[in-house]
Amino acid sequence: MSATDDLRKFPWYFILIFCILSLGILTTGYLYYKNQEGYIKKEKQQELAAIIALKVEQIISWRQERLDYASTIMDDPFFAMQVMDFFRGKPKPLLRKQILERLTTLATYQYRSLTLVDPQGHVRLAAPASGRELNPYLQSLAAQAIQTQKVIFSDLYLDEDSKPRLCVLTPLLVMQGDKKITVGVTLMSIEPYQFLYPLLKEWPTPSLTGETELVRREGQEVVFLNELRHQKNVPLHLRLPLDSPHLLEARVARGQRGIVEGLDYRGVPVIAAGGAIPDSSWFIIAKIDAGEIYAPLKKLTHEVVFLLIILIGSAGLGVAYFSRNQQISFYRRQYEVERERRALAQRYEYLTRFANDIILVADRNLLIVEANDRAAVAYGYERAELLKLHLLDLYPPGSERVLDTLILHGKETSGLIFEAIQQRKDGTTFPAEVSLRQLEIEGEVLFQEIIRDITERQRTEEVLQESAKNLRHLASQLLRAQEDERKRISRELHDQLGHALLALKLQIEAVATKLSPAQSTLKTEMHKILGYMGTTIEEVRRLYLDLSPGDLEDLGLTAALQSLVEDFADLQKHAKFTLDLDDLDGLFALPVQTAIYRVVQEALTNIGKHAQPQHVSLQIKRDGQNVSFLIADDGKGFDRHSNTDKKTLGLLTMAERVRILGGSFDLWSQKGHGTKISFTIPITGES
Repeated sequence: MSATDDLRKFPWYFILIFCILSLGILTTGYLYYKNQEGYIKKEKQQELAAIIALKVEQIISWRQERLDYASTIMDDPFFAMQVMDFFRGKPKPLLRKQILERLTTLATYQYRSLTLVDPQGHVRLAAPASGRELNPYLQSLAAQAIQTQKVIFSDLYLDEDSKPRLCVLTPLLVMQGDKKITVGVTLMSIEPYQFLYPLLKEWPTPSLTGETELVRREGQEVVFLNELRHQKNVPLHLRLPLDSPHLLEARVARGQRGIVEGLDYRGVPVIAAGGAIPDSSWFIIAKIDAGEIYAPLKKLTHEVVFLLIILIGSAGLGVAYFSRNQQISFYRRQYEVERERRALAQRYEYLTRFANDIILVADRNLLIVEANDRAAVAYGYERAELLKLHLLDLYPPGSERVLDTLILHGKETSGLIFEAIQQRKDGTTFPAEVSLRQLEIEGEVLFQEIIRDITERQRTEEVLQESAKNLRHLASQLLRAQEDERKRISRELHDQLGHALLALKLQIEAVATKLSPAQSTLKTEMHKILGYMGTTIEEVRRLYLDLSPGDLEDLGLTAALQSLVEDFADLQKHAKFTLDLDDLDGLFALPVQTAIYRVVQEALTNIGKHAQPQHVSLQIKRDGQNVSFLIADDGKGFDRHSNTDKKTLGLLTMAERVRILGGSFDLWSQKGHGTKISFTIPITGES
């Protein structure tokens, strides 16, 4: 072939290359355009999904705030008692005024009105005053709240004035015996235009057509629940067919979630995100007109054409360079992956071989296929012998059914940890903790057991249990010695110091009677001394009664606890006390009575020192062969984790006394919500 022929073919060769490159660049430009179109669409979809998530979270939080607030009303026994007295007794103007004041106070907390309904569903009080009875829908909700004794959050409904409303119905509960009864229901009406509709109307990003809709499904219709951007007077009035194939709201109401494209209530194409509000019949939709979303693509078209002209001259070189680098990177990654795989295999082999725990791997028939060196040492087999055994050979005779059950359970879960007895080659056994897991390696099902000898751990646990038992016995003896010492000191205060002070008082009185009228100043001083003596004698009396309450031995536990509460009530004039106790006499031996008395005394002392309560209650009830105690106050409460050592020691002493008696002790407290101490003592009989 001549040089002339080569020159003749040369331009056509480059033209062909140019055409191919141009075609590739144009294709790339088209794909870029489509990619940007998809990116813009995806970005808007993510924005809509984020808006939906935000709105759902805000609505859930708003609903939860209303429910939490209603729960505080439900947990208020004093308000419930007032309502019960108002319903059951003759109308008392003062009680009616107090309840109305409470309802008026509650109505200021984002509620349009509050209504008090009796168990028969009749409106008894309302704030503000209203003579209307409940409509059938609200009557059914009130009945549901009374029956379930739970707070009910209504759906949106139209009131008598055809305006949308929501309400929260709260049962008022009173303890009668060992169960709660419902004495009434508070119905708190919510104005959706105050928070819910403004929340839905607010759009977090600039948009000319962005809109949030709240709908629900009623029969074969979609009902719009909120005000819309492009149409007025909508809530609970605008209804569209549920079976509309292209209607966006109908598709969401039928169960479609996530990103949805279709026509909205105006018949305009939109892109939207749909979701459901948990624990309600509401569906929420965030939508933007498709025309607004795709508007930036017009400008993008000009930019893409300009970019294609620039890229045509350099596309071939760029593609070749990129292809070469991709190939080099691919082979480099392959090399790194293979090197890491080999290193990992070596490390795994090292770990399994020399691990301190026993590691066994068995096939689907439970035949051992792998074992580490520790397994051979622990079981007394050579490694070659282990690889010929069945897993059952390492368990004592009779373990077949147990092992089959464990293997079956291990298949159904991600793993299983249990304790079992293992058997060595010489027939001896040892306790072990076994971690059983099913593996699948290259399509083969395997079972891996990681076994740890827990002989020493069990011995340590036994020693610790014995130590705990001894410590509890020592604590019991120390508390008994403490009570004996208190009794001894009490007797000395009563028999010696008390009598000495009384004798001294009598002597001073005798001297005072012999003073002449001219000694009036001295006589006045003597009377002051007698007053101080009386106070001192009374204080000594209080001390020896606190050290050893004589009422326990003289009158019994019931009278002693009543006297303790009465004395405490005299000191705490600002608090109201409620005492509800069964007869406890003859149920406990004297040492047990003393311990119970001390626990109650310590609890009341803590209340007096720290709680500053308005109400204190003590309930003591017999339940079969147990007696339960509940001491509750509505004071300041505290955080147990940040409590002082002194308070913690007092609580520990109370709990230890109860545990020594074989009972259970529980404490609940929260700052600003009071404290509850409950404990149960088994009945042993008086000895």
